[in-house]
Amino acid sequence: MFVLDARGHPLDPCHPARARRLPAAGRAVVVRHTPFVIRLKDRDAATSTVEGVQVGIDPGSRHTGLAVFTGHDGSRAGRYAIKLDHRGALIRDRLTSRAAYRRGRRSRNLRYRSPRFLNRTRPKGWLAPSLRHRVDTTVSWVARLTRWAPVTAVHVEKVSFDTHALSAGRPLEGAEYQQGTLAGYEVREYLLAKWGRTCAYCGASGLPLNLDHIHPRSRGGSDRISNLTLACIRCNQTKNATPCRSSSRTNPHSSRKSSSRRKHRCATPPPSTPPAGHCGRR
Repeated sequence: MFVLDARGHPLDPCHPARARRLPAAGRAVVVRHTPFVIRLKDRDAATSTVEGVQVGIDPGSRHTGLAVFTGHDGSRAGRYAIKLDHRGALIRDRLTSRAAYRRGRRSRNLRYRSPRFLNRTRPKGWLAPSLRHRVDTTVSWVARLTRWAPVTAVHVEKVSFDTHALSAGRPLEGAEYQQGTLAGYEVREYLLAKWGRTCAYCGASGLPLNLDHIHPRSRGGSDRISNLTLACIRCNQTKNATPCRSSSRTNPHSSRKSSSRRKHRCATPPPSTPPAGHCGRR
C-alpha cells in the first residue's frame, strides 16, 4: 500500500497488513481508499530511507496495464498493479452521433446560419479523441502514482508485430506485403486444390462441395482462409453450426489421417447439380 510522510511526501510502499495496523494504532490516517493511501503522523521523508520504485506501462488498444515494482539484484518484485479500461469505442460512437445531429441541423432550412467550411483546420500534432483519451488517461494515472510513491523510472513497452510476416513464416519485402495467402487464387479454387477436391469430413469425392466454416461464423468464427474447408451437402447439414470439437465428426485438419483407413461415402447419389438452397456457405 502507498505511504506518505507527515508532510505528504511519498515513502516506500508497505505491506497491506502493516497499512491496516498503523491507522488502528493511531500512527497514520487514511488519505485515500482506492488505491489505499495512508499518511504517517510521526515520520518525515528526510529522516527515512527511501529506495524508490519503478513504473511499467503496457499500452493496448482496449486496456492498459500499469505496474509498480521494485528491483534488487536483477530481480523485480511487484507492489501494485492497475488495469485501465479505455473508452475509445464509446467516444467514437458518441462523436458519430454528434456528427449526425450536426449534419441534420445543417440540412434544415436555417437561412440565418452563416456558411462555414474553412474553419475546420486541425492543429499540428492532432489526435483523434478516442486516441487522445487513451494517452491522457495513462499520463494522468502515472502522475497520480508519482504523488503516492517515490517513482524513479518509468518503463513503456513499445512492441510492433508484423502479422503478415508472422502468417507467412518468413521476412517480407516490398510488393510481397500485397500478396497474401490467396495471391493468384480464388477462395474456392484454393480450397479445392488444398483438400484434393474431396469432403474434409467424410472423404467423399465426385460430389458438389460447399464451403464450410470450421469454427462456425455464428459462434464468432472468421472468414479467413484458415477457417474454411470443403464439405459435402450431407456433412454440411449435419455439422450445421456445431464446432468441430463438440460435434460427432472429427476435425477436418485431422480427418485426413483416418480417411485412409475408412472411406465413408455419402448415401445420397451424386447429383448433377447442387440442390437449390445451398449457395456454398454456411
